[in-house]
Amino acid sequence: MLESLFLQSSNFAAFEPVRHAEVVLVLPFIDRDLALRAEEVLRVRAKHSGLLVLVEDDERLGFIRVANFIYSRTASPFFGYLAQDAFPGMYWLEQGMKTIMHSQAGLLAFNEGRFFGTVAAFGLARRAWIATLYRHMLFYPGYRTHCADTELTAIAYAKDQLVFTPQALLVEVDYRKHAKANDPDDERLYRERLATGFGGLIPVGG
Repeated sequence: MLESLFLQSSNFAAFEPVRHAEVVLVLPFIDRDLALRAEEVLRVRAKHSGLLVLVEDDERLGFIRVANFIYSRTASPFFGYLAQDAFPGMYWLEQGMKTIMHSQAGLLAFNEGRFFGTVAAFGLARRAWIATLYRHMLFYPGYRTHCADTELTAIAYAKDQLVFTPQALLVEVDYRKHAKANDPDDERLYRERLATGFGGLIPVGG
């Protein structure tokens, strides 16, 4: 059964490390009503044990810093990330876990209805693989809100560590997504890091 834990980013100093035998997932949010609705359906439809850590980002640290903090203070073989606008299909977590475990891949891209496996906008990662990239962090910490998932996916693809199944459905429900631009500083940093193979993690041009 998927269990839930609610936190606030302003109270991170009091967060004690947490361990789970299978998977921990982080869901940063700023809209509490939306997060509460999402939490219920995520839990009911998971059909797999795990710990969902929902973090109200009242300090406005940004998605990347919140995700990295929860990653660094938890222990589990797998770690997932999603957002307040995620709506799950039936057995979304069971399908994701079954796929990544059977494939031995490092990163699973959930089917969010936009990128169809080419970008893990919502993802599920194997910690043993992530540890070979950023040590104690899930995402490269230079980003604030965008492009960190794109970098992680690009590295996984280049290393043949990316897997996708349409059955692991986490649809991104954002009616204004098409009108929102990415952070230009994050996009500039991504281009700079891509030109270096993300600090030598993959061949340049890979």
